[in-house]
Amino acid sequence: MSSSHLLGTVPVDPLRVSADLAQVEPFGYVDSYTEFVCGSWRTCMLWNWNGDSADARIRDYTGAAQVTEFGRKLGYVEELMSANFDLSKLRFARLTRLAPGTVVLPHRDYVELESDLVRIHVPLRTADKAYASEEETIYRMGQGQVWFLDATRVHSIANFAKCDRIHLLLDFQADHPASVFSGQHREALSMPAEAAVPRRPLRPGEREAFTALASIADMENLMDIAAMVIRRYFVADLPVLDVFGWLREIADASGDQDVAGRVRWLESHCLSSR
Repeated sequence: MSSSHLLGTVPVDPLRVSADLAQVEPFGYVDSYTEFVCGSWRTCMLWNWNGDSADARIRDYTGAAQVTEFGRKLGYVEELMSANFDLSKLRFARLTRLAPGTVVLPHRDYVELESDLVRIHVPLRTADKAYASEEETIYRMGQGQVWFLDATRVHSIANFAKCDRIHLLLDFQADHPASVFSGQHREALSMPAEAAVPRRPLRPGEREAFTALASIADMENLMDIAAMVIRRYFVADLPVLDVFGWLREIADASGDQDVAGRVRWLESHCLSSR
């Protein structure tokens, strides 16, 4: 059963969102965690530990979160945040932009921190073919919905749409997802049935066809092969950890020790230690 779930909704004005997003183009976004990404997944940091918008890494720190230069430009986004969330508990706030065709290696977050945070997603611009996952559950988040994402579980994202997927992503130091709201308490909801995305069964010979990619696998195309496997996970009934299992099979059969070593490093980096 999925731990991530819908908490509620906030009103989002698409025109005001678009005006805010224009304020951080073209220089507001930076690459972050590129080792996870097959495509383009970029971050615009709005609040963090030191107010430096170029510092996109999540880390432990003491003291209050500091607004960055780009956070100060986004008046409407700040209005959404202050009207709906307890910003005294905020540790990080950022926009994340997932470009069309991009997928991200399954991973856990907070493995580099001493304590877990509460991660909240508010989609500002999205599409039906922009997906998230938690272990074996594939789902979509709608514009203005407020989702708790259990980042300690293995999860991924994919954008099969023709437009960018842009989320407001908030990390709080809080005891419970519902406690991040300001004002009236909101009840946590389960994963709505309409949010879940069905996957087809794996076809006979499908795994073997991917393993045959070993004949061409090298360090130059490894992430292209990884992207193919991740995309298959989002559309077919493939356990999330089998993404790395398939990649290990391909890497070992390739006979290239650099490829085999890189796959094992990626698996450890994504799942257990950073």
